[in-house]
Amino acid sequence: MAKEMKVEIVTREIIKPSSPTPPNLKTYNLSFFDQKAPNVYVSILLFYPFNKNNDLYHEETDERSKRLKSSLSKTLTRFYPFAGRLNENVSIECYDEGAIFIEARVHGFMTLVLEEPDYSIRKKFRLCGNHPGDMETKNHLLQVQANFFECGGLAISVSTSHKLADASTMSTFIKAWSAITLNPDNVDPTCFADFSLSSKLPIVNPSSSFVLNNSGSSIEPNFALKRYVFDESKMNRLKKKVISEGVKNPTRVECVSSLLWKCLMATSRSRYGVERPSNFIQTVNLRSRTIPPLPLNSIGNMAITFSETTKETSNLNNLITNLRRGLRETSKRVENGFKEEEFVSYYHNQVKEVGYQFISQGDETYFCTSWCRFPFYEADFGWGKPTWVCPCVQPLENFFVFMDTRDGHGIETWCPLSEEKIALLERDEEFLIFARS
Repeated sequence: MAKEMKVEIVTREIIKPSSPTPPNLKTYNLSFFDQKAPNVYVSILLFYPFNKNNDLYHEETDERSKRLKSSLSKTLTRFYPFAGRLNENVSIECYDEGAIFIEARVHGFMTLVLEEPDYSIRKKFRLCGNHPGDMETKNHLLQVQANFFECGGLAISVSTSHKLADASTMSTFIKAWSAITLNPDNVDPTCFADFSLSSKLPIVNPSSSFVLNNSGSSIEPNFALKRYVFDESKMNRLKKKVISEGVKNPTRVECVSSLLWKCLMATSRSRYGVERPSNFIQTVNLRSRTIPPLPLNSIGNMAITFSETTKETSNLNNLITNLRRGLRETSKRVENGFKEEEFVSYYHNQVKEVGYQFISQGDETYFCTSWCRFPFYEADFGWGKPTWVCPCVQPLENFFVFMDTRDGHGIETWCPLSEEKIALLERDEEFLIFARS
């Protein structure tokens, strides 16, 4: 059984940049968004099954591990803050202290994992702590774990501190690292990092911080993490269903969000016998929404949330119209710049509103973050592109993570929900038309 698969740590090393960081770059200032980010790891897992037609798969494990460590060292030179240490939620001191690299042996076959992709399995391939301050991590901002399977397959986990990186930043780092591993002498310059965000939106109040209420290190016993997949054919069918006069070109994220929201409101009505106010909160990557757009390879956090509320169960067309309206209004806030005090005030009001919605008695609140359209499935370290990529973040109840399917046309959703909600959701005929577990 995959759940009984043993993962054994072979080595734990500190990988330092291949070249020292210049004196003028020893201090990297956090941005306003970095300061507000929770001090947890943002993590992802990439699975590379054995390919007998790829000569690099026939290298000894030690050689494959050396290849990854050598290229990681070179990548850290380009991404020097990743090898630094956080200083009082204000800056990162870049004295090349390095990143954690763990080499592990997996006593089992990758096919078992791919056939049974649940959270308990994923945890085995990321054995460090959940927070950069944990004893295991010793304040390292980046940790990598290379898991070598008996069958020759490889699963790579990458964990970056949220104080330095969001999902977009992590995808930029993995793109660069894989490119350097594949061909270190011919790397596209667009793979490398742009560090201008912190100067565009500097810290306003160094003592201020926003921290998620997330002190546990594992799934709480009162909810479970479920994976639901919306394949391309079902996605196309769902898009046709939600198209309306208000939203003629719905995105995949909007389609799945509106369906989940509607069906979860129905579960609430079944549980309590009455309609309850329901809030749906989504994150927005702001890089492409400013005028002019920010570089997509901008390093740091550059996302904001918007929320929509309904007091009664609504149809899909109304819900997706509400979500599109929230996105449009949020985009207008940043398209003409984001340095003004007005924007900072708007951000703080959004944080307060989100916090209020989470603690409001009688309300149902759901939070969604999308990792779709980031090029994780393009990460080729020399062993081909990954067969499966999945987020590996510490779950919070009602906090959903969306991820592309391998073909880029569907969506995988990771939904931490109460057992009762899961049971009701999986009896919802409309939900089951489009989703599979």
